[in-house]
Amino acid sequence: MGAKEELLQAITELEEEKSYTLVKKVLDEGVNPKEIIDILRKGVEIVGERFNKKEYFLTELVMSGEIFQQSAKILETAMKEGSETSESLGVVVIGTVKGDVHDIGKNIFVTLLQAAGFEVHDLGVDIAAEKFINKVKETKADIVAYSGLLTVALDSMKETTEALKSAGLRGEVKIIIGGLPVDEMWMKEVGADAYTDNAFKGVKIVTNWLREG
Repeated sequence: MGAKEELLQAITELEEEKSYTLVKKVLDEGVNPKEIIDILRKGVEIVGERFNKKEYFLTELVMSGEIFQQSAKILETAMKEGSETSESLGVVVIGTVKGDVHDIGKNIFVTLLQAAGFEVHDLGVDIAAEKFINKVKETKADIVAYSGLLTVALDSMKETTEALKSAGLRGEVKIIIGGLPVDEMWMKEVGADAYTDNAFKGVKIVTNWLREG
């Protein structure tokens, strides 16, 4: 088994330190950093498939995201030195809305979006509408994602959509909302285009939006 195959296996088996060692090894062997990123993405996808089949649980899902993030940091310098730039699928601005500080689901979604090739701007938690607006303007985002776990988040999501409308930005972006309590009623109340309580399904939704233009 070659180093690249070993790396993929290490990621899918959640062998954290071994994954980082192998990332450095294949990089030293001259493998293009973008190819290594593709291996990392494939590994996260496999972990996601196992999660959906209930072979893995939330802990494993979070760990795969950490492995992806830390491995990507190892590759950052090499990609900059080689002027390696990957064309992103699209730009996503995401945050847990004002009044809510839950972020596990959001963080998983961020990792999966990055693994899929999106440029992601994570604002964090307890984010007011104004911060969403400013970041959408700054990044010319394609997608805005609101996360929330508490019922108070519904009002904050609605306020953020209204702020996008007032700023003349609503027609420029698609909105997806996520979190355990979200459903079709929330989506309609918020004025969003889609909702999900599953990060993997959410990635499929926004990917389809970008492919459809």
